[in-house]
Amino acid sequence: MQNVTGPAGAAATADPAVSPGRPSLKARAVSEAKKIAIVTSYLWLLFAVFSFYRRVILEENGISVWDQSFAIVNALVFAKVILVAQALKLDGGLRKYPLVYTVLGNAFLFAVVLIAFHLCEDGLKALVDGRPFATAISRFAGGTVRGFLTIGAIMFLCLIPFFAIDEVARAIGGQALWDLFFSGREKRFRLTEE
Repeated sequence: MQNVTGPAGAAATADPAVSPGRPSLKARAVSEAKKIAIVTSYLWLLFAVFSFYRRVILEENGISVWDQSFAIVNALVFAKVILVAQALKLDGGLRKYPLVYTVLGNAFLFAVVLIAFHLCEDGLKALVDGRPFATAISRFAGGTVRGFLTIGAIMFLCLIPFFAIDEVARAIGGQALWDLFFSGREKRFRLTEE
């Protein structure tokens, strides 16, 4: 699909200064920095809300906990995990299906990846602290199947909008989507088949 933008739907022209081949190292670095910033921001917001919610629940039961310190660190680490998994094309098999299945499949796949990575991270922390690996599992979601399924469902639902926007950006172009969301002036978009 080709994105056609402009006030009258005029086709966007390519910049002659940019070679038609691979983007420069600087352009790729800036693009990757933007991606990591966006993914990190989304995940940090998600983890911060989880942490605040956990604090509220525990304070209702008379337990005072402040666990915001690792929300940004976890967001940075998990953002990199998502970007590496995307670079490894873990979601590549989903591209042949309609967009809704691609989004739902990515949300499920990456919810599983994030939970598995979180368990490995907690397991390594436990081993470094001299505790058995099983303590990491028991601390995550209460260590019950119901707890795992609940956290998995929450992560799945929270990742759906992220991957929906990612897939739409892939279809119409990242800059076009950015302009659509953040441009103050009216834009018209028309998608055409290539």
